[in-house]
Amino acid sequence: KVCEMCEEYDDLRQKLDAKAEHIWGVNMRHGGERLEHVEFVVRFGPGEEYIQRRLEREKRCGTVERIDDTHCRFSADVYDTSEMVPWIRTFICRITQLNFTDRTLENSFKADIDEMYRLYGIERSDGQ
Repeated sequence: KVCEMCEEYDDLRQKLDAKAEHIWGVNMRHGGERLEHVEFVVRFGPGEEYIQRRLEREKRCGTVERIDDTHCRFSADVYDTSEMVPWIRTFICRITQLNFTDRTLENSFKADIDEMYRLYGIERSDGQ
């Protein structure tokens, strides 16, 4: 339905464009006023450099840093880290370190992994 012209369109568009660099999906938790940080390190073996290439390709608004021959660090400041969880899960067996500013979400993520290990009878490689 065609309505009246929005007088604030240019101002609203400018605000959206300024926030776009920190939007992972469609949500802006906290009204887009506060950023959340997420960071994780993934491990890969010889011949698995495609892991780093995948991170680079799929990073959206994040950054990827090569730490050494077998580890990369992904980090991002976004409005809602919970939108990233399904993507981060795809690296579960490779994640060696994980940090969210939203500790509740981080603890929930780690609890889900622990439960998966328990269900499948898998012993964690970090000795737990």
